Amino acid sequence: MLADLTGDGRADIIGFGDGGVWVSLNQGDGTFREPTKVLSFFGARSEAGGWTSARHIRTLADLTGDGRPDIVGFGEHGVWVALNNGDGTFQQPVQVLSQFGASSNAGGWLGGHPRMLADLNGDGRRDILGFANAGVITASRS
Repeated sequence: MLADLTGDGRADIIGFGDGGVWVSLNQGDGTFREPTKVLSFFGARSEAGGWTSARHIRTLADLTGDGRPDIVGFGEHGVWVALNNGDGTFQQPVQVLSQFGASSNAGGWLGGHPRMLADLNGDGRRDILGFANAGVITASRS
């Protein structure tokens, strides 16, 4: 993914690899710094959470209103968030909901059930919008 992680107006590279999250910061001259592993989570290996593209959505969205994207992951057992530190790194992930996940006890959300983030109620903050077999399900932050 590409997003400005540091607020300098330049798109940085964010990758979700086997061992976690990697970042290459934009140097402003058409090149990027060497990739740095910034989190040992959101990755495919079991020690990095067992996140796979087929079952788990990982996306970026500004959740705090600081203009920098945070990581939001729809994992096996619910929704996880890692807040952006503003320097190309992220805080340790925290589980914020035990719904919208791939396992049956978290709703059984799989590939055919899109989940996304959008401001649904006009408060300027991202809410969760999910399309399930039973219809559209939403969750707003309090």
